[in-house]
Amino acid sequence: MGVNDVTEAGIAEHLALAEATPRRLAAISAGLDEAQLGRAPAAGEWSALEILNHLRACDEVWMHSVQAMLAHDNPTLKEIHPRQWIKSTSPYTSRSFVQGLRIFSLRREALLVTLRALSAADWARAGRIDGKTHTVYSHVRRMVLHENSHCDQMAELLHSNT
Repeated sequence: MGVNDVTEAGIAEHLALAEATPRRLAAISAGLDEAQLGRAPAAGEWSALEILNHLRACDEVWMHSVQAMLAHDNPTLKEIHPRQWIKSTSPYTSRSFVQGLRIFSLRREALLVTLRALSAADWARAGRIDGKTHTVYSHVRRMVLHENSHCDQMAELLHSNT
């Protein structure tokens, strides 16, 4: 059985990770002010706010693909890169960390409502994204593992001196 094979245990694991991400981000950033959250450790490195904005962009562009797979039979999509999305969408750069986390958390609640209602067959729905076949399951898996690594990155950034 491959890592992208739809299983009840895998679905439960991905849902748990998706649900935990906003709480984890809130815990990591608790007690820190906007200046601390907006400060990059060095030139060319991301601040906690930039990491959060990246996660918000990933959520938006990747969930667009998931919605397309749920709405259409085997859609062909062009992948939108989250970094390009941030550059072309001003709400990311004009929000504080607290505002961005609130938006991320609300979007996540809505996403979880959708994902929890899916059948195993829905999780297996597929689409072609930039010539590669993805399923709802593999795309959500990709997202939650990506988020988990960025949560680790943010925790290291914000708490390396404590």
